[in-house]
Amino acid sequence: MNGPRISAVIPIRNRSGIRLENCLRSLRWQDCADDLEIILSDLGSQTPHRESIAALAQSYQARVVYSDYDGLWNRSLGLNIGIRHALGHYIFCTDADMIFAPNFLSASLAVQSEQSDESMVLCACHDLPPYVPERIWSVEDFPRLQRSSHLRRTSGVGACQVATRDFFETVHGYDEKYEFWGAEDVDMTSRASRYGLNLTWM
Repeated sequence: MNGPRISAVIPIRNRSGIRLENCLRSLRWQDCADDLEIILSDLGSQTPHRESIAALAQSYQARVVYSDYDGLWNRSLGLNIGIRHALGHYIFCTDADMIFAPNFLSASLAVQSEQSDESMVLCACHDLPPYVPERIWSVEDFPRLQRSSHLRRTSGVGACQVATRDFFETVHGYDEKYEFWGAEDVDMTSRASRYGLNLTWM
């Protein structure tokens, strides 16, 4: 297979610093990190953040796709721009404040392999409580973070959606009519189901 096996697409605007760095660190500590491309789809960040984002991208081998945009935050637009630049066979849409288990991507890829690419992989999120400090974490810290976290009561689907690039292209990406923080992820999950993909929770 030419190119990366999977592309992580992270939409951002004026998001830099510790949370984004922890997200990037956790993607690079994956047990299949060599199969991963990381795309930061920057939807109009201001100069100080752009400089920080560029430095983080260089440190963690991510690619920044910057769009000059000053409208209302539109996560769907950011994701669609990133997807158009992605090279992976699979697209992994996520957010900048996530920290992933070291086997997260390999487990996602295993599901796709078992289901012959006919799946959208979703994952229930855990939240860290306020007493957990904002600092840079390492892979050795992950069990501690996991023990401290609490499973979300809702089954939000936006923090992890993994499907083939062909699927995202066929359905023309996310619906950009959803602005600010909308229901674009729920809409995409519904369309994946109607398309015939199995919704597989991990």
